[in-house]
Amino acid sequence: MRRIFSRSYLHLYLWIGIIFTVAILLFSVFLASQFSHYADNQMNLYHKDKMAQTASRTEFILDKLKTYGLHMYDDPAVQEWLSGRQDPLCDMELLNTITDYMSTEPFIQRVYVISLQDKRVLDSQVGIVPLNDFEDSDIVAKVTSDHPVFLQFFDHRFQNQSHLTLILPATPTKKSEIGYLVLLLDNHALEQQLLENNENLGSNVFVLDEFGNVILGEMSSPKIADALRKLGKNPESGFLEMNGIRLHVNTAPIVSQNWVVYSLTEMKAFRRQAESFQARIVGYSLILLIPLLFAAVWNSRRAVQPFRSLAVQLQHKLNIADENGQKVLGGGDDYAILKSGIDLLSTRMDQLHESMRNHHNLVKAEFLRQWLLQGRMNQSLRKDLANEPALLGYSEIYLIVCKVDAYLDISERYDFASRQLLKYAMGNIAAEVFEGRGGTLETVDLAGDHIVLLLGTNLDASSVMDTLNEVKQQIKAHQGLLVTMAMSSRKFIHDDMRAVYDFVLELCLLKFISGEDKIYTETDYEDYQEMLLPYAELKGLDRLPVLIKSGKKEQVAQLLDEMFTQMKALKYSECKVQLTVILFSVVKEFNKLSTLQNVDGIEKQLDRFTTLRDVHLWLQQELFAIIDQLASRHDLNRKDKVMEEIVNYIHYHFQDPNLSAEDIARHVSLSAKYVRQLFQDMQNRTLSQYILDVRLEKVKEFLVQTTLPVEDIAVRSGFLTRSHFFTAFKKATGMTPNQYRQQYTKGGEATG
Repeated sequence: MRRIFSRSYLHLYLWIGIIFTVAILLFSVFLASQFSHYADNQMNLYHKDKMAQTASRTEFILDKLKTYGLHMYDDPAVQEWLSGRQDPLCDMELLNTITDYMSTEPFIQRVYVISLQDKRVLDSQVGIVPLNDFEDSDIVAKVTSDHPVFLQFFDHRFQNQSHLTLILPATPTKKSEIGYLVLLLDNHALEQQLLENNENLGSNVFVLDEFGNVILGEMSSPKIADALRKLGKNPESGFLEMNGIRLHVNTAPIVSQNWVVYSLTEMKAFRRQAESFQARIVGYSLILLIPLLFAAVWNSRRAVQPFRSLAVQLQHKLNIADENGQKVLGGGDDYAILKSGIDLLSTRMDQLHESMRNHHNLVKAEFLRQWLLQGRMNQSLRKDLANEPALLGYSEIYLIVCKVDAYLDISERYDFASRQLLKYAMGNIAAEVFEGRGGTLETVDLAGDHIVLLLGTNLDASSVMDTLNEVKQQIKAHQGLLVTMAMSSRKFIHDDMRAVYDFVLELCLLKFISGEDKIYTETDYEDYQEMLLPYAELKGLDRLPVLIKSGKKEQVAQLLDEMFTQMKALKYSECKVQLTVILFSVVKEFNKLSTLQNVDGIEKQLDRFTTLRDVHLWLQQELFAIIDQLASRHDLNRKDKVMEEIVNYIHYHFQDPNLSAEDIARHVSLSAKYVRQLFQDMQNRTLSQYILDVRLEKVKEFLVQTTLPVEDIAVRSGFLTRSHFFTAFKKATGMTPNQYRQQYTKGGEATG
């Protein structure tokens, strides 16, 4: 029974809708056609009247400007200056006079006073210049060579702007006597005064001269000008067809200038009026639906009420508003509410997924950085990395360091953000090369001159090295960067990754000794250690970096003399090894400043010298250059850049409990004492206090945004001991970590 009734209910609505629609359409079309015809005639008459008013007003303003120009030309100050009197007081009086005239007539934008007696021009915007140097050469040619039409405006283009221009005196008889007054009008102001009211009516109004050129206003298409020339100044039809669009054409002459004012009005204005009238007819006809609506009300509660209830629930849950921005409380369009609710839910889900995708890589990079800096993967960190089963699915992984050569040149050419993008691109290149060869590759950036690659793969070491060589070639081809790579042997994920990372980073420095462009491994380091064992360390080698950082050139030179004196007693092979050790220590300590990183290799560099004294002089010169570079770092114009490097390094390494001023100083190639003093001067707090503040801010973030245990938060934030963590937090906030978490997670607004 319910199905039959529902079907009849639907049929009733369908038939009434068809009959009502047909009747409304026929009636509306008839009335709209009648209204369109009437409105067409009325609007055409109205626009003709407006064009006549516009032409009359234009002629009045132009006549007024002519009279005003004649008064300016006959002014005694103008006539005296044109007569050839060269006097600073006369020049000043003329400039003041022109300024007064221009201030009382807003349509005059620029004025030229051209004296033919002494070949000078007064430009109201430039001043007095010689006639030969006057930049508006077209006007000079017009008054000296051509025969200008006096008291007639013409279009003059100067400095990419069009101006209506008037040349005075009134008659050509004065042409050869003294000079001319030229008025350049502000076309934009004239258009606003004369044409703007018509444009507000939906018409395109412009003024053409006898040749069909636009004097005032804008013409949307050159084709319109050709069509208007064919119609003439008084078109009989009053219509113009352009690209399927029918336009009303109305004209009015400006007799004194032989110009014509044109008005083009699209028919869509009349269609809008007809459609508006038709809409009102339809609205009145909708009253006929009232009996039908009453008949359907009793069934709507049974058939439509479930949808209504769902719409109300969505409205209150999702705060759905109507088209005016007001929340619909009970009587809105149910279908619109349901559709808006579904669209809103879909949009919020898409935003949530997009946000999760954007933050996923950042969170993953943060966890990997904590793993490397803290060394071992505790239970909490393993839980956080559980969403990365691809890497943790391997019990053994390779740790690879990719170090950028000549990083000093890169840092001088690019700012910090650009260097991060370069390293990000390096990681992407490595991932693309390893893609399809089996395994998982993750990139970790520690804000230095290198990136760390964590590789989980079943490939053997030889295949990994071949692939890394391909990565180096790709980086060189696509980014133009030369890199040094070193890799570890297979390591268990439970090993101390901080120790592995430090060791592999040291391996990259072997390139400065051997000069070989290859992937360095633990075997290369063992060979290097065996090479150094037979020889004793030079006396004073540990003092050399300290003296360089202190800027003491005399003591550096004295220490070099002592070291080279020791080497004179060694065999050639032993001496060469000791020289390699010295150069390696300098490169390792000052790799961002020394020009040694531009040399193909230390061995090759040493082969260029024939005597030990030559090496001595060259090395002393290099060390003095490093001292000068370090001194320049102390200048005020570079302190901001050094501070930026320090702050960025701290934010990338604050999880390291052993982070110290010496580490930071080594990163920026400065002494620890100077770094502490620089930070105190520029930040008004100590370096250690800043590191502590960064760690405490991270603790607050973890306490409010996560449910991690307090002990895990302390470890993740770089605190070495539990007691130090609790003491520092209580001193900074006046609360324990648990108290802080309770206060800022129970509806209160966290501010710290």
